[in-house]
Amino acid sequence: MSKAKKSTVEVGSELDDWVSRSELKRQADDYHQLGRTIMGLSDKQRKKIPMSEDLAAAVALANRIRHTKEGFRRQMQFVAKVLRASDADEIRQSLNQFKNRDKRVEVEAAKLERVRDLMIKNGDDEINTFVEAHPSADRQKFRQLVRQAAKEHKAEKPGKGYKALFQYIKECK
Repeated sequence: MSKAKKSTVEVGSELDDWVSRSELKRQADDYHQLGRTIMGLSDKQRKKIPMSEDLAAAVALANRIRHTKEGFRRQMQFVAKVLRASDADEIRQSLNQFKNRDKRVEVEAAKLERVRDLMIKNGDDEINTFVEAHPSADRQKFRQLVRQAAKEHKAEKPGKGYKALFQYIKECK
């Protein structure tokens, strides 16, 4: 009887380690996608990702042979293999930081656009409020840029003044 219990325990531990074929394919696709995401980064961003030397070399080679279809496909399989052996979670966290940084920039730009639109709509009142909050800002320059942007907006011309006002607000923040 003790042998039967042992075999049951052994079978149970084997079942815990067993992974379906579909799950293995999903994991492989995940590593391939992670490799493609890394390939899509600029060289500067790629250097900030914590990669092993083997992975960095594999990605660099894949980048060089990107124009050859079959060679690139095989190299991407190798990149995925190296990723399986490395700490993929740490790499994913680094990639998420890049994405979050981009989102923060977009949110900040939206805030600046709202300030710009309020300045054009409300004129001097909004300019005075902004200058009080940011003493380094030049009131005259704001008035000039707001007049120019409002004039362009009414004439439905390209927004050179509109963009200049946005840039000046960005500089003052």
